[in-house]
Amino acid sequence: MGNATLRPTMNLRKLFLFVFISAHMVAGAPHKSAAARSRTSLAKAIDVILEDPAISRAHWGISVTTLEGKPLYAFNDGQSFEPASNAKLFTTAAAFAVFSPATRFTTKVISRGSIDPQGTLDGDIILEGAGDPSISGRSWPYAGKTERPDPPLQALDALADQVVKSGMVRRVTGRVVGDDRWFPFERYGAGWGWDDLQWEYGAPVSALSVNDNVVYLDLMPGEKPGDPIAATWNPPVPYYALENGALTGPAAPKPELGLDRQPGSKIVRLYGVLPVNSKGVHLALAIEDPAEFAALAFRQILIDHGIAVVGASAAEHSFPFSTTEFLKEVKMPLPSNLASGRPLAAPVEASAERVLATYASPPLSQDLMVVNKVSQNLHAELILHDLGRSVLNDGSTAAGARVVRQFLMQAGVDPSDFLFFDGSGLSPQDLITPRAATTLLVYAARQPWGGEFRATLPIAGVDGTLAARFQQSPVKAKLLAKTGTLAEVNTLSGYLTTRSGKTVVLSILCNDHDPAGDGARKATDRIIEAIYAAL
Repeated sequence: MGNATLRPTMNLRKLFLFVFISAHMVAGAPHKSAAARSRTSLAKAIDVILEDPAISRAHWGISVTTLEGKPLYAFNDGQSFEPASNAKLFTTAAAFAVFSPATRFTTKVISRGSIDPQGTLDGDIILEGAGDPSISGRSWPYAGKTERPDPPLQALDALADQVVKSGMVRRVTGRVVGDDRWFPFERYGAGWGWDDLQWEYGAPVSALSVNDNVVYLDLMPGEKPGDPIAATWNPPVPYYALENGALTGPAAPKPELGLDRQPGSKIVRLYGVLPVNSKGVHLALAIEDPAEFAALAFRQILIDHGIAVVGASAAEHSFPFSTTEFLKEVKMPLPSNLASGRPLAAPVEASAERVLATYASPPLSQDLMVVNKVSQNLHAELILHDLGRSVLNDGSTAAGARVVRQFLMQAGVDPSDFLFFDGSGLSPQDLITPRAATTLLVYAARQPWGGEFRATLPIAGVDGTLAARFQQSPVKAKLLAKTGTLAEVNTLSGYLTTRSGKTVVLSILCNDHDPAGDGARKATDRIIEAIYAAL
């Protein structure tokens, strides 16, 4: 009887447990199927976009994850792509990890030689760089767009003012020297196109960088067709020689001008036609040797401030000495975890040298915002070199790339998922996978500096390189992402708040698209909108 009584009780309990679990499984099923349906819907929408004949022959890779890193959608996410300026995400994230956001760079004016009681410096006056990207007329902090309210050489003017007010030097018997030895003399990244080097986006890297290492050439038409066009340099430093063969043409909707400067040359050749009704053309040309240009400009500024200078201007460089193959050096482990602490100003080397003036940059966080918001190539390269100099006491490209690599490995990015030869993404040899970008972005979101890092990214339809995109889209102001563009490369990686209110992490990389037209960009925008709607 005892056993007969127990058995029905046990069966009832099992039956109740079965009904309870089944009910909860049925209740939970719609939630799981809804999420699955969203991912399926997204996959189908992206398939349709990528089947468009205008972009179907391009190489696409996509990674979408939750803010915690859970995969939501992947397409070729483990394949390698040229990142273009998406490389700046990796450089700037490493900078946030290594440096304090309040870090400043200091440029010095130093006397080299003895100074007599009358203020005669028997020797050289040195303008000594330490990797500061801010020596220009650019306004700080960034406020929605690039503004240059101050003269290009205002920082050099401020340094000359300090020298005069110190009262120590009134005459220099020697030279004015631009000293960029804080970094090795490695002006260009591996694989940079020679036809990029004359323009602002291909400006050379130097520890002594002035006005973003460019000069502006302002062109205005003459009074009537056939007249020569007027050309002026800003700043008016006699660095380049202009061969001006361009003429004023009849009224037309746009100019037909050509400009050429061969690598290593200081002769700029201008040709073509500028319509008589033109409001003018403004060109930014890269400097050949930034330290040389800085010395030439500073010498004239010192003279204008009443300091007599007998000698000429000159540049002092520290040439590379490493014979280690680049990739082998980059893959060497660091001696310890990432740590800064080195002063970001070149040390005064000898007792005969005296600091006459200093110029401190804005906080590094402000420049990191410029790098990502407007995709400033030179500043990204300077930050890469600053990383190497600070962590390894070596301001070379390889040392900077080595620091970035170590940081990314610590962030959980697979070392086979990235390869960097520069800091800006201008090198066609740079490679990343889409999942490398999303892994980095997920990691950054969890760091104490994650909010500041995210704030450096362009906002869709609002500012930076995304100001003109997504203007009429539901994505406007909900996407914070870094753009990347080369001739056949279009990339976009960042954070998106979707229609459901969730934040997802995404990376869309497109290589080998037709460089004529903007089909790849339009397809990328449609993919973003599909992700927004589905998730």
